[in-house]
Amino acid sequence: MTIEPGEFVAFVGPSGCGKSTLLNMVAGLLQPTRGTVRYGGTPVTAVNTRVGYMTQMDNLMPWRTVAGNIALPLEIRGVPAAQQKPRVQDFIRLVGLEGFEQHYPAELSGGMRKRVALAQMLVYDPETLLMDEPFGALDAQLKLVLHEYLLNLWSRTNKTILFVTHDLAEAITLADRVIVFSGRPGRIKHIQPIGLPRPRDVYQVRFSEEFRRLHEVLWDKLKDEILKGEAV
Repeated sequence: MTIEPGEFVAFVGPSGCGKSTLLNMVAGLLQPTRGTVRYGGTPVTAVNTRVGYMTQMDNLMPWRTVAGNIALPLEIRGVPAAQQKPRVQDFIRLVGLEGFEQHYPAELSGGMRKRVALAQMLVYDPETLLMDEPFGALDAQLKLVLHEYLLNLWSRTNKTILFVTHDLAEAITLADRVIVFSGRPGRIKHIQPIGLPRPRDVYQVRFSEEFRRLHEVLWDKLKDEILKGEAV
């Protein structure tokens, strides 16, 4: 499997098939037992500092404000304080959280916390974003709002995005390609290009005939894997 710079690729498959493990290997947090993971043509053998990682849990520091949480990666990298403030403010504005700079995570809604986590990942300008079910715990309406935010950010920043989800509709709405994994051991079962035009209206696109066709194709590839997993 090869992923091109600037591409948005979604991974779907049954629980335990290795989707999160793949992201961990791209991030350099795990090493493959066989084969090679290459980033920019070079094998990933240590922590990959060219990627950002966003998980299902937002992992915000409860004692830090919105601005403080977003600034954390810059502090870790030793960016001078005078340079941190304007950059943090730029990303607060980018994710639509102006006016909430001094709020703590406990004072924010679930969607706002996700936007803080997104800004925290983007603030140090990684080339590639690894997103492991980042919106899985949110309700359907809030997901749509954050899908729109994410697509707008992606179009403006031209980042490469690897996005793990259990939601076929989410994968089709967001991605250029959807990669279906088989069960244990995990294998690539099917790669589906998503030819829906961009920019995409995250709400209206779901009512198109092409969306329904893609959903049917992907579900046909995925349903047997899910049933097999349930039987184990």
